[in-house]
Amino acid sequence: MAASSTAEVAGDMGEFQAVEYAVQHFGFTPQSFTDGVFNVMVDNLHDTMNAAEQYLMSRYRDVPKEEVKAGTQQIILKFLQAFQKAFDKLESYLLSNLFQVPDNVLLPEDKVQMEQYTPEEEAKLDDELDFLRRKIRNAVYVNTCLKQELEDLGKVQQQMERLLMQVAEIERTCSDAHVHELKEAIVFRSSKVTALIDVVMSVMAHGGDTEHTQDQLTDLEKKMSRFS
Repeated sequence: MAASSTAEVAGDMGEFQAVEYAVQHFGFTPQSFTDGVFNVMVDNLHDTMNAAEQYLMSRYRDVPKEEVKAGTQQIILKFLQAFQKAFDKLESYLLSNLFQVPDNVLLPEDKVQMEQYTPEEEAKLDDELDFLRRKIRNAVYVNTCLKQELEDLGKVQQQMERLLMQVAEIERTCSDAHVHELKEAIVFRSSKVTALIDVVMSVMAHGGDTEHTQDQLTDLEKKMSRFS
């Protein structure tokens, strides 16, 4: 019982896939096409018999309308019975031969499935994909580092620009003070400051020697006057 049910399910799945493939190729379901043709034929039959009925009623006025309608209905039923049998054969042929995509036919949009891969080839492709993913992650990391480096360089550039502005301001100040050799002036002043520091340190070292301290302070005042 279970095996029979499994076979039925497999058959239904195969039939569904065949219909789905036909829809992919034709753009409509084969069954909907045959049903549409059948309905058109039946509608035409009824329209024809209605026209014939109206003609008979106008042509043979002495015949009761009920008899004319009953006659046309019998004609329709007989025609439908014969037409149904003939159309069933036509439908079966169309669905089995005309609207059936053979198993060995591959639609253009499915040509990519012609190339099948072995498990070894699939494993190789997976390794290549992993390698490419690692390269992408590394590239993202490098780009992030470069972006941070650019930001740091931008900050350094801003600091250099501020420093250059300060140097330019100092140069203008020195020019206004008629100090044309800034480097020599700085070295000269620095040596004077160093000398003053030495004097101060000496004074602090001999803080208990009043006479020596007084001499040092006098010398400090002279050097400060020359420095200023």
